[in-house]
Amino acid sequence: MATSKDSVKPVHVFRLRGITASVFANVAETKNGDITFHKVSIQRTYKDGKEFKSTTSFGRDDLPIVRLLSDRAWQFILDTEAKRGRDDDAE
Repeated sequence: MATSKDSVKPVHVFRLRGITASVFANVAETKNGDITFHKVSIQRTYKDGKEFKSTTSFGRDDLPIVRLLSDRAWQFILDTEAKRGRDDDAE
């Protein structure tokens, strides 16, 4: 299998209370053709003085939101794959 090509922009973004879960579609070349798979990036945005920054570190009270956004991202990926007829691949 060849190296994957990462998408520049997410295919879907979920946001809640300063936390963002971005779903990216990636394509990997195989001898049988291209395969699309998904990755999720989760980050928290905060303000430091006048400047906005982001981190992948979460506090105790952030974790329920991270869980909720992770569940939404997971469901989005399952729905997307099912529309392509790939729901059997998850098993």
